[in-house]
Amino acid sequence: MFTLKYVDIGKCEPGQVIGKNIFDDRGVLLISKNIVLNDYVIKKLSQLGITKVPIVNDDLVIDARSRLTPAEQIKISYKKDIEEYKAVINALASGEKLDYERVDALTRSIYRKIYHNYLLLECLNSLREKDQYTFTHSVNVALYSMLIAKWLELSEKKITEVIQAGILHDVGKCKISPEILNKEGPLLPEEFEEVKNHPIYSYQMLKDIPHINKKTRVAVLMHHEREDGQGYPLAVTGDKLSLYTKIVAVADVYDALTSERVYKKRITPFDTFREFEKIGYGQFDVRVMLTFLTNIANFYIGSKVKMNTGEIGEIVFVPPYNISKPVVALGNKYIDLSKDTSYKIKEMVTI
Repeated sequence: MFTLKYVDIGKCEPGQVIGKNIFDDRGVLLISKNIVLNDYVIKKLSQLGITKVPIVNDDLVIDARSRLTPAEQIKISYKKDIEEYKAVINALASGEKLDYERVDALTRSIYRKIYHNYLLLECLNSLREKDQYTFTHSVNVALYSMLIAKWLELSEKKITEVIQAGILHDVGKCKISPEILNKEGPLLPEEFEEVKNHPIYSYQMLKDIPHINKKTRVAVLMHHEREDGQGYPLAVTGDKLSLYTKIVAVADVYDALTSERVYKKRITPFDTFREFEKIGYGQFDVRVMLTFLTNIANFYIGSKVKMNTGEIGEIVFVPPYNISKPVVALGNKYIDLSKDTSYKIKEMVTI
């Protein structure tokens, strides 16, 4: 598991991960935890007068005997998780009852990745196939839900229950025609009404399975509900929604926005952050949303991006109070997107 060690700023190295928020003498947040150090961040910390940095000491090893790198091992495990979920859904579609043992095994497989945040996010960003969206989406939502629950410091038991809600939140879609689910154009009103029934279908599949926690089943039923009461299928307000529901709701929308689908292009994480800034405060629980966004933003430090100028740059810093406008390195110059509006990130680049 993770422990912390304090390292002199002069001995910090790129690639190390900050383990705690760093504040100035007035209590103002300077650098968020989970940021990966690079030359830019180390220089910024030094300029701010920080002498020692709390660094994550990761004692967890996936499989030291393997010839594969940790990233390759995570990627293989992730693909296996998707295939396992596909098998669960195909069995349901053919009329079989939900196989809880397979769901439980999938839950444990996902939980084992909890300490490999950066490798996990790298995997999620690189492996997105629109023709596999139905299957990858639920695994992704389970993974994002796990991270949110971890960042909220929930217990292991609660984290596994949240993971299970993420896995199962869309199982009812197997009762909806693929022609509707994969339709490239806008849905007809009656088609959209049918899609809105999928949380009810999902809940009906789970309600008689004793091993599934009631809070998990309720999160599956209500993950499309919203704080302002504008969601479905019950149109209840935030005071009626459980923490599990609020977590899965944020994870579900984030993955949908950042995924390629047959009827829409994916948008960048930074466009997604702006989308949450515009609509999120009315629709999502603020604590859950901000916990997720401020933590997930740091994972994109080091990511390659294509700018509106055609140049390829690298995210070197994400300001904690302005996460949709990072600092991008373009050659020898640094572009602060909060100050220079002539530049815009067009897409993430997978190298």
